[in-house]
Amino acid sequence: MKNGTTRDTGHTAKMRRLQLCAYAAPLVAQCVMLMMLVIQRQWLFAMMIGSGCVATLASLMLMTAHPHAGDDADAIGAPAAYGGMSTPDGDRAAATIAAAAARIAPPDLPTLLGFADDAAPFRSIAHLWCIHDAGCHAPVGLDTAGDAVDIDMGRFGPHAIVAGTTGSGKSVLLQDWCLALACRYPPERIQFVLLDFKGGSAMDVLGALPHVRGCVNDLDLAYAKRSLLALERELTRRERIAAAQHASDLMDIADAPARLVVIVDEFHMLAGQLPDLTGRLARIASLGRSLGMHLIVCTQNPLGEVSAPMKANMALRVCLRVRDPMQSQELLGVSDAAFIGAKAPGAAIAQQDDAHTLLRCAANPDPARLVDEVRRAARVHGARTEPALFTAPLPTRVRPCDVARMADARSAAPTMIPIGLEDDGVATGACMLDTSDGNLAVIGRPGRGRTTLLTLIGTQAEARGLDVVCLDDADAWFDPFNADPEAVRIQDLVCNGHGCVVFALGTTRRLRVPDHCTRRLIFPTGDRAVDLADGIPAPLLDAMNAQDMRNAGRGVLIEAGRIRLVQCACP
Repeated sequence: MKNGTTRDTGHTAKMRRLQLCAYAAPLVAQCVMLMMLVIQRQWLFAMMIGSGCVATLASLMLMTAHPHAGDDADAIGAPAAYGGMSTPDGDRAAATIAAAAARIAPPDLPTLLGFADDAAPFRSIAHLWCIHDAGCHAPVGLDTAGDAVDIDMGRFGPHAIVAGTTGSGKSVLLQDWCLALACRYPPERIQFVLLDFKGGSAMDVLGALPHVRGCVNDLDLAYAKRSLLALERELTRRERIAAAQHASDLMDIADAPARLVVIVDEFHMLAGQLPDLTGRLARIASLGRSLGMHLIVCTQNPLGEVSAPMKANMALRVCLRVRDPMQSQELLGVSDAAFIGAKAPGAAIAQQDDAHTLLRCAANPDPARLVDEVRRAARVHGARTEPALFTAPLPTRVRPCDVARMADARSAAPTMIPIGLEDDGVATGACMLDTSDGNLAVIGRPGRGRTTLLTLIGTQAEARGLDVVCLDDADAWFDPFNADPEAVRIQDLVCNGHGCVVFALGTTRRLRVPDHCTRRLIFPTGDRAVDLADGIPAPLLDAMNAQDMRNAGRGVLIEAGRIRLVQCACP
């Protein structure tokens, strides 16, 4: 015992000497700088440096007067909150927290939810859906007393941040948190958007839940961009509903939309690969409380990876094992999460309403089976499946039957012709050409799909009995110096005709808008100056990649008040 006490005393003395060096070194440097400034008569800068010298000297004197103040600070909350004995020493506090975390057996998620012994868990899930409340809470683990730890985003959120080093159990926590919420609430009350920037390894299994409105990963950044744009559009939609209902909280209206929980795994990867779009998540963090939108951000290092404005709106904090006490201090205000041992994966400290709870997160060895049970409960419950918030980008090839399958009631109008799929940046749908709106100019080089499109329009128009004239390679007919009677007739038909003329041009050099037409379908050339001159907006050009420029049938449809990307159908 004496040898142990001697080692502890020696360790403490060594740590005090290091602390003295840490305070004294900057003090010496500041004093030297102060002397140089005084010699050079730089009085303003000397006053600034002098105040720093005084503050550093005061801290050094305070540490000398209270040598154990730093040790006590590290042990704040550890013994009382987590069931350990009272210890003033920082090392003993760390051992206490590690032992308390290791004593908690990792609970099984079905057991935690109360239907572990149910031969058909979907019945229990359907029952929970029938008696659900209006909140957004679910159990995620057990505390040191063996009681379930319920995280309530509705009361203590609305947003949460989860931190922990690699292998600490962050992805498992997110996965079980989603499953617990899905088992507590039906799809019409809770919905998810999953952004997995770890290759989709953790969230793909949850994509089959009826609650999921979208699931993307970092392997397809174009798809991930669409998800963030869709979230901003959903936020705007909810704002309009709240304004129309004069409601300060959208969840208080009679027919409130479902709560939307956005889960981001490995947020630092999203911020690194899509830095221009992370501001959309910041908008959710600042405005989501009254609109029923919740954000759960997961990161390895909370220091600097999550912006201060976002972090200020994330009152819920869950910190698994971290390597640096400063990371724990940044997230929780105490260093305790740095003391969690590597032999207790899933151990975490949760902060709700400024109270800290040591817990062991639930483990679920077979999440796919629980997803199947939730799907079965949805069929029994008669839950309706909402459409996805966003869709995949336009395919490289579209058949007419694909367009007919996606066409809505507008296709029943006799003047509407489906010509392909259109994309508004978030979702795709059938692109319909209204022949009653006048002429259409199809502009592009040979080989881009002009002739195929004109053939498709001509065939559809003939089948519907519409007055549509299709002219391929019409550049010569639009030459103002062409005195050919046929050219005069065609120009008169285009400018003064009462039907719809669809004509193909190689360039816009001889096209007059609006005399010849007000609608253009432009196949981009890949030359930015030419495409901008043709009328394609710069943001849309920036969103197109090299494959879009080469793909036959990929064009931009410009109409009055609308511009969208189109993939024309090819028989």
